[in-house]
Amino acid sequence: MPDPIKNKPIVIRPPSTSATDSTQNTNTTTPPVTGPTAWTGPTPTTGDQFNNTISNIKNTVVSTIKGSTTSPFDMIPGRYMAVSLPQLLQGMSATPEGQAGLGKVIDMLKEKLGVTVPPEILAAIKENPSAITNAFVMTPTQLAAGFAGLNAAYKAGKIKNSEPAAPQLPQHFKLADLEKTEVKRPASDLHQIAPGLFQGDLVSDLPDAQAKNNVATAEIFSRLAANASAPADKQFSVDFNGKSFTRVDDFCKALKADGYQVDVHFDERIANFAALKTAVPGSNPVQYLDVPAPVMVKTGIKDAKGNEATVPVAHSEMIISIKSGPNTKGPKLDADIKYYQGTGGTGFFPANVMATPEWCGKSSVIPLTGDKALKAISLAGAFTDLVNTTAKSMDLYADGYGITGVCNDSVAVVEQAVTGHAHEYPLMMQDNVFTAELNKRLSDTDKRDDPLYKTIKTAIKQLPTDTRMTPTTKKRALESIPWAQGREPFQSTVDARTILSGN
Repeated sequence: MPDPIKNKPIVIRPPSTSATDSTQNTNTTTPPVTGPTAWTGPTPTTGDQFNNTISNIKNTVVSTIKGSTTSPFDMIPGRYMAVSLPQLLQGMSATPEGQAGLGKVIDMLKEKLGVTVPPEILAAIKENPSAITNAFVMTPTQLAAGFAGLNAAYKAGKIKNSEPAAPQLPQHFKLADLEKTEVKRPASDLHQIAPGLFQGDLVSDLPDAQAKNNVATAEIFSRLAANASAPADKQFSVDFNGKSFTRVDDFCKALKADGYQVDVHFDERIANFAALKTAVPGSNPVQYLDVPAPVMVKTGIKDAKGNEATVPVAHSEMIISIKSGPNTKGPKLDADIKYYQGTGGTGFFPANVMATPEWCGKSSVIPLTGDKALKAISLAGAFTDLVNTTAKSMDLYADGYGITGVCNDSVAVVEQAVTGHAHEYPLMMQDNVFTAELNKRLSDTDKRDDPLYKTIKTAIKQLPTDTRMTPTTKKRALESIPWAQGREPFQSTVDARTILSGN
């Protein structure tokens, strides 16, 4: 991730904690939701681990839920201004509105992860609502089954793909015209799903002018990447210093040649699938506390007593920083963008335009400069089009998310290709889905001499898949924890670090 976004602190302590050293990401310019009512202990949570095989163990799971007193989502008091998920669930269980809100969150995670909680499990929530979080811990194999289920539902016509975002730039764009071109930054999608329970992201405090640069630059890179498979009359071009460019690599080389510094680094934080918040009681304008609800994944690594390391699923990004200097020629373009595969597609996205909750953490590794940075960007562009073309040709749901990989896979391919190793976890890519499209490009007379595709093919072969244990599982699972020791939000993560650090 780019540098953390600094937001105005909330001066209220969350319920049942003694937080003294953290701030809550808020943005008071976001239009408040009318009539918020704060729960005394907030609401629902994230996805589920259940697929078709769950019918064989429903009774055991129900018994476990009813008898559970601890949760992997239990937070360590005093580290973050946030409300724990178990506390939220317990607070919501007393009313029909609260239980309805829980259902909405479960439906959202089913939509994203493709796994369904059976009725017997849902019924158990009423007796011990906070303990249901123990059932929201998955293995990589169960995650993969969920993604496969989403695609099966899509093929059966039960769900539909979302429409792609409309481009904001003209097909042939002059970079010198950026200042006078209207470019909108993403708006907050925060919405109320139950009294006092909200879902969505808040706008960051990044200045609008910088956000505009980031949004426009991300679109330029994504549309240049798409040219690899676009017909000639549909290709996008960007004019820069009197020259027109239709390829990501050529455009980046031109930026560097004209005095720009183009750098790359790899970031990880926790994937905030649920994006839950609760209103701060009595705050005016409305302010919010985060409700950390990540997807937890079982690593399969255990200590001598049989305790298994469970870590929150990480989100990986490759950050691209473009900075002008004293000798830069032509129009100024200072921008930060990020590359990864998300539920909304694979490509380049504007950095820092939305607030990232502090509890998600952040770790950065492997800064790349010069030619290595340009190579990483070129590979990212080529892989973007490879994923999107494959997803289209195979008619996959959500642009292939979960089948062609997730954020971690897309970043790992580039990192592996440039540095010779990758640290992301978990990796979910099904390598064989790329076989036809890769072979097509490697035999195409216009593309077969492009070394990018050979490099990508080699990197894909070298990367492990975490639906099975690999020699690097333990190391990568440990590296996926994005907090310094002593800053983990969850006791389960502290325990996982100890297990994964052991011999």
